[in-house]
Amino acid sequence: MIVSFHSMSDNSEVICRPSKWFLWRAALMLVMFGGFGLYFLYDWKVGYPKKNYVIANYVAFNDAGKAWTVDENRATPEAWNAFVEKQTIPFNENRSMYPADTDFEEKWPEILHKMADHKSDDLWTEYSGEKGWPQKIDPSEDVKNSGQIKDQLIAASVCFALTAITLFFLIRTKSRVMKADGHGYYPPGGELIPFSKMKTLDKRKWETKGLATLTYLDGENEKKAKIDGMIYGQFKPEEGAPAEALFQKVLENFEGELIELVADEDEAPDESDETTEPEDEVQGSDPEKNE
Repeated sequence: MIVSFHSMSDNSEVICRPSKWFLWRAALMLVMFGGFGLYFLYDWKVGYPKKNYVIANYVAFNDAGKAWTVDENRATPEAWNAFVEKQTIPFNENRSMYPADTDFEEKWPEILHKMADHKSDDLWTEYSGEKGWPQKIDPSEDVKNSGQIKDQLIAASVCFALTAITLFFLIRTKSRVMKADGHGYYPPGGELIPFSKMKTLDKRKWETKGLATLTYLDGENEKKAKIDGMIYGQFKPEEGAPAEALFQKVLENFEGELIELVADEDEAPDESDETTEPEDEVQGSDPEKNE
């Protein structure tokens, strides 16, 4: 549809700055991506290695419980103490699974010397409570291998990359405005698009998403520009609905083809669908009389 609006406006300009709607959501994304990045980074550097260290200690207590069932080991208190002194915590051969400051020659905890008076489970409960470690552990499921630990670093890197991208767009958007005056439309970060150069204005998404698309001539080339009322200006009546005011200013001066949604017209009834009712049968007719 070709439309031609005569300008009813002066050369005053309508300026739309980044909306609070956009700024709040960008800030929320920064917090979300940054928070997840820190979480994954912690698990890579501290959480998973420490968990593996705790599990290795737990296995040592299980080994102590099994060793205590051997008569030779518990023959005398001295024999048991000598046995304990020789034992080291059973760390995995893959040293990258543990904290950087781990002593891989670390001896069994001193508390295991008390096996004569306690069960290994009781000793673990006491020892883990002092350390602030979990008391229930499943070594077959809880151990984090080097691949899983590396995955945390990869996930953290992805989150920090998304944080950087979000921050870039936030800073760039915050420094831009969208405006219109008596000469034309100025897209965010772009130059003037004169009204005389505008070819089409697609407003099909304006009512639902606050988004319209302009096509215009730049020299001999046809280009596109968006009018995004959700990111710039917004539509709050208490703030004067700047995005709507800008759009109306563009619309008042627009002389090209306006593309908009058109409601479907009701279809006319089809006469071919009409059916005629069958004629009533003649009651009490005698076939012989009709011959």
